[in-house]
Amino acid sequence: MRPGLDALRAYYAGADGRRTARLLAQIVAPAVRTDASARLLALGYPAPLLQGLDPARVERLCMVMPADQGARAWPRRGPSCAVSARETELPFVEALFDQALLVHALEFADPPKLLRELWRVLAPAGELILIAPNRAGVWTHFESTPFGQGQPYGRNGLGALLREAMFEPVAWKTALVAPPVRGLKWLDRPLTRLLPALGGIHFVLARKTDGLAVSPVGRARRASPAKAAARQPAPDLPREPHRRAPPRP
Repeated sequence: MRPGLDALRAYYAGADGRRTARLLAQIVAPAVRTDASARLLALGYPAPLLQGLDPARVERLCMVMPADQGARAWPRRGPSCAVSARETELPFVEALFDQALLVHALEFADPPKLLRELWRVLAPAGELILIAPNRAGVWTHFESTPFGQGQPYGRNGLGALLREAMFEPVAWKTALVAPPVRGLKWLDRPLTRLLPALGGIHFVLARKTDGLAVSPVGRARRASPAKAAARQPAPDLPREPHRRAPPRP
């Protein structure tokens, strides 16, 4: 069962969630394009991993929060890039994005349908950046975290699933080896070096194969509904009040 928006926000607002978000952001950030021509789709609940990304600096950024999860405006300041939609029926034309980032998404969806829909909206050689729970990791046994819910994946099974959907993995690593238990956090770094296969999550960078033509540029694209959804505020989504981050100890 997919956790709701309130449960996800509560987890990432806590100390363990903030630490987890920092670790995952360090892994994801090098893979995410941030140049002026970047076109990024973020799906699921990726907001905690994108805190340092300014949507105004890229060509297009749209965050899709699944309808059965719930959604809020994002970012907290400026025009919202967030929309609520069914992840297997994305409201975009073909080949609109260069990259798609999935966090808390694949494990709660129909995998073949979701991956096929992502293949449709990604440009030729577009990249899929995926965070998914690892079946071999201990985090799958802790339902107090979002990674302990949904369908976990082994490496072989996840690789086969991606290839069947015409995505070829080009980079793979795991993270979050130490259990999410207070007092054991210091073990994560040494255990990751010693037992990488037991990481709580898979990080996969995969490339689309057999692509479609890139969406046309110019006036028609600027006027498209997908462009408007990615750039304009979403008035139907509640906005979380901005709070200053507490100082680090």
